[in-house]
Amino acid sequence: MFEVTGESVLTLYGANVTGAPTSALLVISQTALSETALSALEKSAASLEFGAAPLALLIAESPEGSVGAEDVRTIVEGLDPVALVTADAFAAELLSAAYRVPVTLDAPNRLLGRTAVIFEDFEALMETPETKQRAWALLKKLR
Repeated sequence: MFEVTGESVLTLYGANVTGAPTSALLVISQTALSETALSALEKSAASLEFGAAPLALLIAESPEGSVGAEDVRTIVEGLDPVALVTADAFAAELLSAAYRVPVTLDAPNRLLGRTAVIFEDFEALMETPETKQRAWALLKKLR
């Protein structure tokens, strides 16, 4: 697991992972995110100054295949992002299983020294200005 590099993660898991091997923020989602949700996460990563290639995206269940908990751990450790975001409860459970620790939904968490913001349903938070503000408040905890 610790011999996997960011480049090899993109090669091995290219059907499920997009982004740069140097991305500082990894977003994990069960399925593809809507344009609105993805745009909000990209803008948040830029606002939080996560660098030139701020965001990598792991889609756990893509048409090309699915990843399990051990795959998620390999991907996270290979990319070695500064912070993590899960976009839904499925992704939260997958991350929890990967690291064998419980996570708290709709709250910031710590996983092996990384800040992780664990959303139960990020997409639903994009529906109103009030819930967008709740999402942004949590995302600011990634700093």
